[in-house]
Amino acid sequence: MAIAALKMSLQPTIAQTSPHARCSADDARSSPVVIERDGQKAWLHVPEHSSGQIPLLVVLHGAGKDSMWTLKEGTMSVDAWAARARSHGIAVLYPAARGSTWDFISSGRKAHADVEFIAYAINSARRTVAIDDRRIALLGLSDGGSMALSLACHNPTVFQAAMAISAGFCAAPPRVSHTAPRPPKLFLRHGAADAMFPLERVGLPLRDSLMGLGYDVEHHIGQGEGGMFGPAGHVPPGWHEEFLPAWLATSTA
Repeated sequence: MAIAALKMSLQPTIAQTSPHARCSADDARSSPVVIERDGQKAWLHVPEHSSGQIPLLVVLHGAGKDSMWTLKEGTMSVDAWAARARSHGIAVLYPAARGSTWDFISSGRKAHADVEFIAYAINSARRTVAIDDRRIALLGLSDGGSMALSLACHNPTVFQAAMAISAGFCAAPPRVSHTAPRPPKLFLRHGAADAMFPLERVGLPLRDSLMGLGYDVEHHIGQGEGGMFGPAGHVPPGWHEEFLPAWLATSTA
């Protein structure tokens, strides 16, 4: 069943009528570009010296903003994504929830102001730099992973893929239909010793339910040390880039 609060669309850009309307990657030298609406912000990193249309990665943070972590340092740092944008030749959009986590989750799946802002930020990024609309993906950690899966499954015409690290759920994903738009590719990782969202209780049932609905799912299980930041824990080292090469190698046909 479709969830209206999760729906979004790609708006026409000026560049569709004027090919010179958007700036090139070289024009966006003051990276990150700050996108703001009513005090809510997103940051857009653009790689240098790129030509033509480039993929767009939308990064969704986990819960605990400004309490457990900040946007300025640590594993959730906004600035750290500039190097990843350069190394992978992609644009990286990092929106921040207005509260400590995404309001769709904190409201019990009723509020959608943060979803509307994510859509606004994506369309603003598309007006800023030449984005390949066939290559837009989501990457999220914890609550951000749950949002990445939920948004991708409900917006297959917008997102090519979702990469979810330690996700807790996917909100009512529709069954894949051969007559509907091509479903997103889903990449999931769960730690074998994740105490917050245990593998047996959360990770494996989530994987199995998505596969049962017809989604193409690649699932990794982290092994080794647990704890919050261990390779088998909730925030594994390297979570930012684990699935990026696989996504970028995904066909757009």
